[in-house]
Amino acid sequence: MAVSVVLIALGLTVVFSMVLIYQIWGQRSTAGLSASLIAFLMVAVIWWTIFYGLEIVSSTEGFKQFCFRAKFLAIVFIPVFWMLFGLQYTGRLQWMTARRIALLCIFPGVTTLLIWTNELHGLMWTYLGVGDIGGISLVTSITSTWFWVHSAYSYVLIMTASYFLFRQFAGSPGLYRRQLVALLVSVIAPMIANAVTIFGNQPIDYTPFAFAVTGLALTWGLLRFQLLELVPIARNLVVDSMTDGVIVLDAQGRIVDLNPAANQIISGITPDAIGKRLIHVIAMMDAQLDLTRWSATTGEIQDELVIGEGANQRTLDVKLSSLYDSHHKLSGRVVLFRDITDRKLAEQQIRHQNEALVTANHQLVEARKQAEHATQLKSQFLATMSHELRTPLNAVIGYSEIQLMGIAGELSGKQREYQDRILANALHLLGLINDILDLSRIEAGRMDLLLTPFNLQTWLDEIVLQNRVLAEEKQLVIEASIDPRLPEVIVADSERLKQVVINLLSNAVKFTQEGSVKIAVTRNDVDTLKIDVQDTGIGIPIHAQETIFEEFRQVDGSSHRQYGGTGLGLAIVRKLVVMMGGHIRLKSEVGKGSTFTIVLPLKAEISKTTTPEAMVQLETETL
Repeated sequence: MAVSVVLIALGLTVVFSMVLIYQIWGQRSTAGLSASLIAFLMVAVIWWTIFYGLEIVSSTEGFKQFCFRAKFLAIVFIPVFWMLFGLQYTGRLQWMTARRIALLCIFPGVTTLLIWTNELHGLMWTYLGVGDIGGISLVTSITSTWFWVHSAYSYVLIMTASYFLFRQFAGSPGLYRRQLVALLVSVIAPMIANAVTIFGNQPIDYTPFAFAVTGLALTWGLLRFQLLELVPIARNLVVDSMTDGVIVLDAQGRIVDLNPAANQIISGITPDAIGKRLIHVIAMMDAQLDLTRWSATTGEIQDELVIGEGANQRTLDVKLSSLYDSHHKLSGRVVLFRDITDRKLAEQQIRHQNEALVTANHQLVEARKQAEHATQLKSQFLATMSHELRTPLNAVIGYSEIQLMGIAGELSGKQREYQDRILANALHLLGLINDILDLSRIEAGRMDLLLTPFNLQTWLDEIVLQNRVLAEEKQLVIEASIDPRLPEVIVADSERLKQVVINLLSNAVKFTQEGSVKIAVTRNDVDTLKIDVQDTGIGIPIHAQETIFEEFRQVDGSSHRQYGGTGLGLAIVRKLVVMMGGHIRLKSEVGKGSTFTIVLPLKAEISKTTTPEAMVQLETETL
């Protein structure tokens, strides 16, 4: 009966441990090494428990002693696993090097060797035998020197790890303190049971039974308080890894602790700052701070601290906060240093850039005023000069035409050739002057549109007729068409619209060597009409299409270009189209030709049956 009760109790320990291992193993991805160490710890517990159970149920003395020795493989390494867990869980990762772990395992390794060679030296036990205790057959022993050395070493590891956990969790929020309770219960229960067994000289080892409490406590902490999932980060791991400097002062203003970032800042002033008063250290930095206020404050102070000179000069943002105990008595202060040198340099650079922008904006405003004034003077000058130039040119043209008509007498063949050249060049020059005058009038806002009804077909025929001679000289065909959906009579400034289309059509003829030139007037939608001027000429490169409508812009701007022109024609075209409330776009490909498309509002559509009186009324309304 006694054996059955013991085996049931040991079985519960094994079951609880296996359940815990299963739960922990599923958290390896989040808990990391901590979960693995607890799992190894519980595997060792299961090993200890199973061999203790085999020791009890075995009927032969030799196998009992084998199980007795075998369970020590777990006993000697359980403290090591607990120590490693304590270091990992509290963030003391710098202690967990391969060399230090190997040193921790030296004692367990030596103990294991002595256990299996005890007959040669008797350092673990002076006697091993089998006895009947309360109906249970167990191995009895008399401990020797190394057994107590091993026990002391094991207790030191367990208590040290427990101290680390207690120190880490004691001042933490409530959830972490409850995690601490679960961890301490899991280790205190087997420690008490083991102490009772060893120091009470008990023949029955109560430790494996207490491990059931360990399994329950860890499972409780795992499921209830998220043990191994929410792990508090150690102070050293947080503070020491901060890029901001942290200095801890006592109530008298002496430095009692500082992190590596602060030590790096202060080490250039004094190699060993611990124990020195902070105001003395700051004074050694030649900083412009109110040291009296820093020494007497009981609240918070924030200042800027400049240290170093030249290229090594750094600017620090320094904040001092006071710490109070439970009785609201000043117990110390914390000083935070943050290097803001780069931020200050950036702020200074931005400030200089802003000042430069303000100056540049002011200069731009002045330049704009000057440009507007210069533009106004230019427009006035161009208008005046155009008028002055047109007067003598009209005389030249008039007298040339009189002579060509023979009114002043018959001309010889050579004289007629010369007069033709004079007239052609005078007309060309007059066209340039008219372009300049138109451009200046548009820019000055002195060009008005004269909206009148006109017959669309007649208007288009006049345009084609004006360009037919030049096209026939180059053996080109001009194809003109009007959309039948358009009314016969529309309202617009026919002369300005003719100027636009003639400019485009003459350009198309000029830049086309073979093929055809097409002009199509179509209805774009209900409210707009579209005029397409298409040629099969040389085309316009993509880079030039973006600037082709700018003043004085030409595709070929060299002095030896093949085609003449001032670069004002398309600029005037665009300005006139915009004045009419429309827009112009270009589609062109080098070697395949160009298409200029104008979209304009379709105003006051007139039907075929409109009477002359209605047309007069419409003209009056549009004016």
